[in-house]
Amino acid sequence: MSTHGGEQGASLIVDSQLRELARVNAWVHDWAQRQHLPPKVVHRLDLCSTEVVTNIVTHADSQGARHISLHLGWQGEAVALDVEDDGACFDPRTHPPPRPATSLQDARVGGWGIPMVRHFSDGLRWRHEDGRNHLTLLFRAKTPAWPATTPTPSTTEE
Repeated sequence: MSTHGGEQGASLIVDSQLRELARVNAWVHDWAQRQHLPPKVVHRLDLCSTEVVTNIVTHADSQGARHISLHLGWQGEAVALDVEDDGACFDPRTHPPPRPATSLQDARVGGWGIPMVRHFSDGLRWRHEDGRNHLTLLFRAKTPAWPATTPTPSTTEE
């Protein structure tokens, strides 16, 4: 991964528990702020990271997922979110979207998370290796206009 502003990326390991979503959210926002990402990219990154972790906790936990490893960094002009888990092998690329309901009685809750992640990310890669799922989501973003280690220009005067 290339570096921007001297930062190679950030990593976080969480337990496969819904209570960890707050840590994931804070971690994503902290890194995005240091990278000076546009609010639209931050929103998409936050939405997708929350959905992916929620899916792992909800669906893979019963099949052995204990820990989820996340990494944020740059791949060219895209932010890459890498997510690894030790749950059952699951390829989100092949998961079909649910059929739209034709009536309110036919409507069901759930099943739209993966289509939402596909929609809000700009790329999705997956592989299963050494008993772990490896998912990479890409989000197009311009590199920071100034180094991440430099304070953000301010309009207030002291």
